Amino acid sequence: MTMTMMRFGSGTYNVRDSESFNPSSLQRMPSDRSITCTVFFLDMSQRQFQLDRHAVGQDLLEKVYAHLELVERDFFGLQFLCVLSSNSCGVKRWLEPGKSIKKQMTCPPYNLFFRVKFYVSDPNKLAEEYTRYHFYLQVRADLLEGRLECSEKTAAVLGSYAAQSELGDYTEYENDEHYLDQLEVLPNQTRSLTGHIKELHKLRIGETPATSEFNFLNVAKTLDMYGMHWHEAKDGEENPIRIGVSSYGMSIYQGSEKRHSFPWAWIMKLSFKRKQFYVQIRNFEHNANSVDTILIFNAICQQSCKMLWKSCIEHHTFFRLIAPPAAPPKKLFNLMGSRFRYRETAPPPHYKKKCTFRGALDSTYQRQ
Repeated sequence: MTMTMMRFGSGTYNVRDSESFNPSSLQRMPSDRSITCTVFFLDMSQRQFQLDRHAVGQDLLEKVYAHLELVERDFFGLQFLCVLSSNSCGVKRWLEPGKSIKKQMTCPPYNLFFRVKFYVSDPNKLAEEYTRYHFYLQVRADLLEGRLECSEKTAAVLGSYAAQSELGDYTEYENDEHYLDQLEVLPNQTRSLTGHIKELHKLRIGETPATSEFNFLNVAKTLDMYGMHWHEAKDGEENPIRIGVSSYGMSIYQGSEKRHSFPWAWIMKLSFKRKQFYVQIRNFEHNANSVDTILIFNAICQQSCKMLWKSCIEHHTFFRLIAPPAAPPKKLFNLMGSRFRYRETAPPPHYKKKCTFRGALDSTYQRQ
């Protein structure tokens, strides 16, 4: 709406602008006191959430959980890509519930991805069918995006359950030879694999989507790489490796080959200093004597190293600690790695800071 008043009693009134003006639209305009977060979900949908500019991660998480009507919430989180500067590597971070969204994500756009954060070893023991559905979507994405590897034979079985869940019963009259062209299970899927999926899909007639997803997860949970959160690094000889963190512990892969695997029961201490990540392993010999070994890995950047350290602590806390120790008192000064305090529904664990091997570390996590 435009109205101009000039001196000496003249003026202009724009009739068309006034008729198209809608006062209610002002209520929908985001103010300087709010931020807009866009969340991308596992079913490929997305939704925008309006929050106060001082909102913390938990505020957004609650809105997301309410939107999805999730009951079993602790297994899920929101992930975003963090680039602190032009010199830093792009690292995927989890939104921390107790910290400001703006401080964590630095600047808009505030785009986040709803993901499974903690993969239970047996997803079919989850209480809610709807929770299993999200696990199914996550594992489907892990396979398709190359984070979860399997043989073509296993992929055919998984694909047949996915086809039954997403397309329903196979019928000779309705399903032509190309009906599976849009159903991808693995990256760069071959025609041979698609043919095997079709033959197995014929055997699934009568299964409900929930049953097919249940069977899909039963097969997927047996794969070596199931439930891994991957972190790129290098070993002591500068060979590229992947460190997988899961409910079991830590696994070291070179390409698709597993080189080492360390359950949480063997891991005594986790530390990092700049780009170096330290793992203290306790091996028990036949004579019951224990020998500690310190493994050193080089992350691709400092931020990546810190994210690896935090991922290990979160998984150990979630899957191994019945009652985490109380939080230590606040100190006047904190090092980079010491500010992290993991929290779901229980108090955060106690992270001891020590001067240990190779000088003072940025932070150390030690078993209590």
